[in-house]
Amino acid sequence: MHNPSSRIDKRLTRPIFALATPVALSSQLDTLVGVADIYLVGDLGPDAIAAVGISQILTMVIGVVMISVSTGAFALVAQGTGANDERTVSATTKQALVLVAAISFLLSLVGIAFSRTALEILSMPPGVVELGTGYLHVFFAGLPFMALNFTLNNCLYGAGDARTPLYLNLFMSVLKIAFSYLLIFGTGPLPNLGVTGAALATVFSRAAGFTLSIALVKSNRLKLRFLPETSYIPEHDRTERMLRIGIPSAMQGLFRNGSGVVFVKLVALTIQPTVAVAAYSIGNQVERIVRRTSLSFGTAATTLVGQQLGACDSDGAERSGWTSILIGSVSMALFGAPLAFFAEDIMGLFTRDLDIIRAGTIYIWAILLAEPLQCIAITAGGGLRGAGDT
Repeated sequence: MHNPSSRIDKRLTRPIFALATPVALSSQLDTLVGVADIYLVGDLGPDAIAAVGISQILTMVIGVVMISVSTGAFALVAQGTGANDERTVSATTKQALVLVAAISFLLSLVGIAFSRTALEILSMPPGVVELGTGYLHVFFAGLPFMALNFTLNNCLYGAGDARTPLYLNLFMSVLKIAFSYLLIFGTGPLPNLGVTGAALATVFSRAAGFTLSIALVKSNRLKLRFLPETSYIPEHDRTERMLRIGIPSAMQGLFRNGSGVVFVKLVALTIQPTVAVAAYSIGNQVERIVRRTSLSFGTAATTLVGQQLGACDSDGAERSGWTSILIGSVSMALFGAPLAFFAEDIMGLFTRDLDIIRAGTIYIWAILLAEPLQCIAITAGGGLRGAGDT
């Protein structure tokens, strides 16, 4: 029989993978779409590769601010689901969407105003600054759609529904890649927008995905439902709880992603900045693949711990957290080994420049060596978030 005092519960292996696998696949679709953008603009030269790669890094830093609401909503929805409290789940989701819409609108204005300045501060070459500014202006104009998508997905995860976000992301990814190809190269009557076309395709696909996701929730076919007696008007206590959980999590993400921006600044100051930034931009796509897989175990931990606490089972919550940490770290060690072996081949898919390939290969080796430890931190943090402790 299972020993209740044990921190590891093998019976949780299936539930953890049942949650983590769809989340990982959904996240990888986002990553692969970013990889597709890098691949499509590759023929436009190193400046285009660097512009898209650095722009994606900057948008991640801005995006972590939105976590302040969505992470809090995630935890409260998970706890409400565990307690079978549909009213809490519905009210939290509605109010989170309103708060994120307001925050993302303000962030979009800030992002548009300071896009060029941010790239110049990072010491990007003039060609990268020009292309990246156009990309960021379009991206930030459509930021609310992306923020609302992210928030609704988190609420679905909290309700224990990891499949619907996966299907929605698959739909959006197909649209995104199709739009990117058409708008980057100007197929048919469409204009040749180059790097800017990649950003515009992101906005179009996310807007379509959010519209579809709202329709699905309102159809009452999902675990997450909008109850008519719940309101979109923010309630002070609920909003405070979401922000109290979310703001520390947002600060954690800001430090983590902000340090990446500082690293980009240092890379841009090397002897061959365009080569170095291009190598980092490609290698960073691989890093996102492994990092988002680690994050999927953090999501599983948040969901399971939150639901167990909502059901007043603190021992079950503790076992869920520790088991998720063990399974996640071992999985990432096994996942990284074949990627390390093929690191040079992966770099060669995006460029023929030998200097870029050499620099990027070393970078990939480094991040794969570190990832199992990163996964321990990410999954532990996910479990704590499910408990409302950020």
